[in-house]
Amino acid sequence: MKVVIIGGGVAGLSAAYELSKKGADVILLEKAPVLGGLASSFPLESSYIERYYHFICLNDFALFSLLKELGIDKRLNWVYTKMGLFYKGKIYPFSRPWDLMRFPYLTFGEKLKFGFGLMDIKRKGVDDWKDIEMRKADEWLKEQFGENIYYILHEPLIRHKFGSYAQKISAAWMWARIHRIGKSRSKILQREILGYIDGGTKTLVDELEKRITSNGGKIRLKERAEKIIHKNGRVCAVQFEKGEIECDAIISTISAPELAEIIPDGDGPYWDKIRKIESIGVVCALLITKESLSENFWLNINDPKINLAGVIEYSNLNPCHFLNGSKVLYMPQYIHSEHPIFKNTKEEIINTYSKYLSRINSRFSEDSIEKAFVFKDKYAQPICETGFSALTPGIKTSIKGLYITDSCQLHPDDRTISNSINLGKKAAEMLSADLM
Repeated sequence: MKVVIIGGGVAGLSAAYELSKKGADVILLEKAPVLGGLASSFPLESSYIERYYHFICLNDFALFSLLKELGIDKRLNWVYTKMGLFYKGKIYPFSRPWDLMRFPYLTFGEKLKFGFGLMDIKRKGVDDWKDIEMRKADEWLKEQFGENIYYILHEPLIRHKFGSYAQKISAAWMWARIHRIGKSRSKILQREILGYIDGGTKTLVDELEKRITSNGGKIRLKERAEKIIHKNGRVCAVQFEKGEIECDAIISTISAPELAEIIPDGDGPYWDKIRKIESIGVVCALLITKESLSENFWLNINDPKINLAGVIEYSNLNPCHFLNGSKVLYMPQYIHSEHPIFKNTKEEIINTYSKYLSRINSRFSEDSIEKAFVFKDKYAQPICETGFSALTPGIKTSIKGLYITDSCQLHPDDRTISNSINLGKKAAEMLSADLM
């Protein structure tokens, strides 16, 4: 059986690996010159570094299982990390209960409500989000934690993440964010325990590539799928710039908006769902700096003067020894791809972001920057509005032999490495059960 996988991100690699193990004739098409998608890396100094930041939580079980199967589980490292909050011109520690108690902008009663609210979410089951999916995030957060807590701690983060879409977001999405991070704290008094892989995500991507090709699979880079061809209700080929590949089945792992472009004649309720999915893009600056910005891995930005979702000082998780002591900062900004900032040049973006960093730490200036990179992606995050689970398409499409994965199917969970692995594996298992 010949199967074409469209997209060489983690989900596509996971699907290709699973099918190649079962003896399928797998061909993976990736439009970029490298594998990994949003988890891809690029060369820096004597090693590689990820274009976008990633971290691993204690409940990323699909990732753990795959790392063990690939024989690279010993390259997983765990670190007690620190979280901070920048508000009204100052960094406040926000990792442990006593940090909350020292935060001066909440009353004692509000602090208790916040702490008990987090504990309540952490101890609930993984499916308890369904009870609040039809509620808006802002309404639920105000009820769960109180209005003052919402406007100081939560509203800036949702606004930075979703921009003009913030008022549409489901409470289930916010619940899942809190629940996942809460599960990376084994005890109430501990800081979060987060993980990273030696060599970053490239270690995983390279090993999957090696296993797929050793199993007889083919990987074709810089090959963009232009059209999915189907006749009489089933797929028969993928068209790309240099021709066509006839096949028995297809797994698409590209975003829903991209998929809609290459199958414009998809008809019926399933494809109506695909076309209705909205996504927001990301602009992310990656800076290599001479000194640290703060002691935090994750610094939430709750100050209205800084238009960033946060500053992730990745070197406070993974020391990146190949940089000889230099620090690594990621600064994501989630915006629609039509937003003017999305069209700004690298120089304009770095200039703006470096001014933000100077506000956070007065010792920081553009002279602190050794190297700077800017990455953009049009489809970084689906807009998870109320009732989103009813709007998401299933893995199996209405066209026989065509299966899809998209991060919208993870709702309310996020597009983590572990979740993407699981999604690709599910698609491969479904295809195998139906057709092989």
